[in-house]
Amino acid sequence: MKRPLKFFDIAVGKSFTTAEYQVVEVAFRFPHGVERRPMAVAVSPYTGNKCYSFAPRRSEIKAAPLNHYF
Repeated sequence: MKRPLKFFDIAVGKSFTTAEYQVVEVAFRFPHGVERRPMAVAVSPYTGNKCYSFAPRRSEIKAAPLNHYF
């Protein structure tokens, strides 16, 4: 199950949260080279436009320590 992500539709100036998105890989060009980063793409419920959001990397997903649950 995908975790819900927050997207922003620039055309109407409103944000929305959805779990119905696709993850695509986008290449960013920097002076030192090219970095590939996953981005989430969802369709806006307001306008039907595609909206992009940064998809979390596995290293960015924080795990709770085991003593947190005891």
